[in-house]
Amino acid sequence: MHLLLPLLAAIAFAAGSLVYKRALSEGATLAHAVVVNNVVLGFAFLPLLAFDPHPIPWDQIHLPAITATAFVLGHFLNVASLRVGDVSVATPLLGAKVLFVALLARFAFGEPITPLKTAAAALTTAGVFLTGVTDFKPGRRAGLTTALALGCAAAFSVTDVLIQVWASRFGVFNFLSLLFVALAVESTLLLPFLGLRSLKAPAVAWRWIGLATALSAVQAILITGTIGVWKDAAGVNVVYGTRGLWSLVLVWWAGHWFGNEERRESGAGRMLTRAAGAVLILTAVVLTVLGGR
Repeated sequence: MHLLLPLLAAIAFAAGSLVYKRALSEGATLAHAVVVNNVVLGFAFLPLLAFDPHPIPWDQIHLPAITATAFVLGHFLNVASLRVGDVSVATPLLGAKVLFVALLARFAFGEPITPLKTAAAALTTAGVFLTGVTDFKPGRRAGLTTALALGCAAAFSVTDVLIQVWASRFGVFNFLSLLFVALAVESTLLLPFLGLRSLKAPAVAWRWIGLATALSAVQAILITGTIGVWKDAAGVNVVYGTRGLWSLVLVWWAGHWFGNEERRESGAGRMLTRAAGAVLILTAVVLTVLGGR
């Protein structure tokens, strides 16, 4: 029953992607999607410190800070992919994250690549091709959305691996709290480069920014909390990998509520091709987890 929580998180992530896309079209900037969002996440996770009985090893405080750096990069690339391309392209490609985690485990920790993981790599390659090829159309920088989304998946893969390796030294809740506090601080350090004026936005944009930030916090709490309590990262990642399919469903059935015209602009053929790519990537996620077990 605990896997219902990452299912809700997957739906929240897909809905949040649509809302972010609408916010960006209303005048929001990367500063709102990265800085404002991550500062809110920092405050949302801070209370977890009260639930962890382990003492904090302050001499290793740099470890959650390093993990936060990978998270900031991943989040930045995710928002950039939504700004450049379609939700129905960018979000399904994030399913490649689990395969990237397996590859990192292989090269960083010497874990063998099983036949199932080899099959997963082939399916992921095919899924990425099917999903990404639909982004090649006139007037768009071909493949940029695909590159940004895969970069995002890779950065979040590093984040997952570092949490897996380092969180036990702190206690899961301690580590997550400090990770997201570091995330908030590091995101704020981006403001001098983005400019304080980048925080200005029309009133209508702030409504969408607020909703997107709330959805981001909900899905982050559900995912990390489920992993921390039930210790089932593999099962959680499989269910969470459905967010690509949910993004396609939401774009198809509810996109017009968010002012999203991907269904009309892309056409049924492209949408079906993206759905096929998303199914292949999700299948690869399942095979990767089975291979790991």
